Amino acid sequence: MSEQLLTLALLGLAGGLAGWIDAIAGGGGLVQVPALLAGFPGVPVQALLGANKFSSVCGTSVALWRYRGLGLVRLRAWLPAVGAGLGGAAGGAGLAMLLPSGALKPVVLVLVVAVLVWMLVSGLILRRAGQADTPAGQGGQWILGGGIGVYDGFFGPGTGSFLVLALVRWFRLEPVAASAAAKAINLATNAGALALFAASGSVLWQAALPMAVCNVIGGWLGAGMAARFGTRLVRGVLVFVVLALTAKVALDLAA
Repeated sequence: MSEQLLTLALLGLAGGLAGWIDAIAGGGGLVQVPALLAGFPGVPVQALLGANKFSSVCGTSVALWRYRGLGLVRLRAWLPAVGAGLGGAAGGAGLAMLLPSGALKPVVLVLVVAVLVWMLVSGLILRRAGQADTPAGQGGQWILGGGIGVYDGFFGPGTGSFLVLALVRWFRLEPVAASAAAKAINLATNAGALALFAASGSVLWQAALPMAVCNVIGGWLGAGMAARFGTRLVRGVLVFVVLALTAKVALDLAA
């Protein structure tokens, strides 16, 4: 097997794992972005972020479709957050396109560390609300969608996890319902960012396409497992993703 085929095969595995994680608790970018950076070190960061967004859009779409089929999400109830996320992500991607690659990574890493520290100190991972699926008011949805959209468009890893945590802690959703609702918002933020990256030619398609196929498979399996095993699985994977993201950020800053 040639080196290029081996790289694409490994990226496919990363895409499948990312889709599975993302469907359950969000955070698939934690797997895909480092894999892309390792597989194509000479490619501009923006093109790799574009490839990550394309793969994520495909996998998240399938996961959302399955969640909806299982009756776990009401799309119309979350339209304000979806609309705000779409616009915010386009703005965040535009900012990422303007900044040099060397200046982009340190800023985002510091931001992620600050958010993770706040989440862990506040105990958001361990807190659970009792509601089954109660959408937030429009004002809260606009703030959540717009804010998370800017972050997702700008960089992305951890977006799904942040959404699940916010929906559980602030909007009092039960974790499985929060994971399902997060897919609708995250799909919009991914699509908004992808539109800008694609329009500017910043998508590494040779990596994006095989990763997307595997991401779809992982997303389908992950959504089914979350629905079957419920809150315990969602909370367990969420804790794992957040801790892994924290470790990755710490290593990146130390490098």
